[in-house]
Amino acid sequence: MSKEKACRVLEFRTGSGELLFSVCLSEKGVASPEPPKPDEKPAKGNGGDGRKDEGKKEPGPSGNESLMSDPQKKYLFRILAEQGFEGEKALEELKKAFGVDSLKKVSKLEASREIERRLEQQRGG
Repeated sequence: MSKEKACRVLEFRTGSGELLFSVCLSEKGVASPEPPKPDEKPAKGNGGDGRKDEGKKEPGPSGNESLMSDPQKKYLFRILAEQGFEGEKALEELKKAFGVDSLKKVSKLEASREIERRLEQQRGG
């Protein structure tokens, strides 16, 4: 019996930050294989229990996910300038929006979502 897990969204954007398309990736749970017998050696690379990601960090700024790019950061600051936030005021607005004390902790995905949200606000949506 397989159980579908939460969807992860992968967004593809142009160099200027415009969304081209997004893909929803979901992981399906699989039954774990039987544990190795005492006289068997575990399979190399995954501890032998069949669960490849066990013990690994969840993707995120401190895990496997990339951090916000400079073009994303510049684009966010440009959007904020159009909304009346400049300099330190814009920086504080972004920190508040992301819930961080430094923009160095923001992932590319989070930045993309914030860009989309702000653009949607500008369009009146």
